[in-house]
Amino acid sequence: MKRVNELLRLLHFIGLALGFSVSFANIVMGGLIAKAAPPEKGVLGRFPPLMSRLGKVGLGLLWVTGLLLVYTKWGGFAPFPWPFYAKLGAVVLLTITTTHIHGLERRVRDGDASALPRIASFGKIATVCALVALLFAVLTFA
Repeated sequence: MKRVNELLRLLHFIGLALGFSVSFANIVMGGLIAKAAPPEKGVLGRFPPLMSRLGKVGLGLLWVTGLLLVYTKWGGFAPFPWPFYAKLGAVVLLTITTTHIHGLERRVRDGDASALPRIASFGKIATVCALVALLFAVLTFA
């Protein structure tokens, strides 16, 4: 079981890396898009939704591997200190926020340009939630 847990932890960290890569890449790309010439905006604008797909994979990987680790390594939720529950709360808020972002992305694809600026705002909220979750994960497991 030790090897399985090591693999799960590795996959968990890969999910974490995927998620954070989306946050930071889209912050940088948003700045580039804002300063780009109109013809370039369309080309550059194709990048954030593609990165968003990676984030969806990363968050899914975090949920699956995290829940499996809770049960295979620690035997359930009971042994964790309060920072773990703060981390879990931040992950729930992150999941809700990213689900909303994906809904906004669908609206943009369907032609609703008014949803586009809200994606950036919710992206910042998602980044804060991810950083809070990371902070409390470090406090829990360090």
